[in-house]
Amino acid sequence: MTTTDLNKALSLVPEIKAAHEEAEKCQRASHSRALECAIKAGVALTLAKEAVGHGAFGIWRQQNLPQLPQTTASLYMRLAEHKDKFRDGKISNTVAVLSAEGKLSLRAAAGLLPKRPLTPTQIAAANRRKEAKAAEKKGDEGIVKEYLKPLDVDELLIFLRQVFDAAYIGRLGKVLTLPPRLTT
Repeated sequence: MTTTDLNKALSLVPEIKAAHEEAEKCQRASHSRALECAIKAGVALTLAKEAVGHGAFGIWRQQNLPQLPQTTASLYMRLAEHKDKFRDGKISNTVAVLSAEGKLSLRAAAGLLPKRPLTPTQIAAANRRKEAKAAEKKGDEGIVKEYLKPLDVDELLIFLRQVFDAAYIGRLGKVLTLPPRLTT
């Protein structure tokens, strides 16, 4: 990051602060101008992020805009990214209705935007969570069944001899030769 980039980002701090404060003030008053201010802050935040670089942006924001939480900054940038959609018929009409009803919030406006597609990393993480959940549901019994079921009888006997002593194997043999019990 060059001094010029840092100066550019720093020159945006007053604009971001003013737009954020105005957005918060308007939001408290249920004023539809909050969306406009949030988008303005988001545009400036996006420019600052481009100037300082993706990896340094979080630290830069923390140092220069400590009153602006990361989640709010992300919300503003997402609203700014899709600012043209708020002029489209469906979203702008919904925003107008929410505003007229006094129910317009920046989160509600962001909720109207299309969902971002998942990245390959997010998809892989979701798959790992899904697999871990499935394995947790199976528990030890499910894992043992999955492991032992494909074994042939002689392979199962070899496995059991490795795990259990001869006395236990003898008792198991006797139980297996008994007629199955009727269960109710």
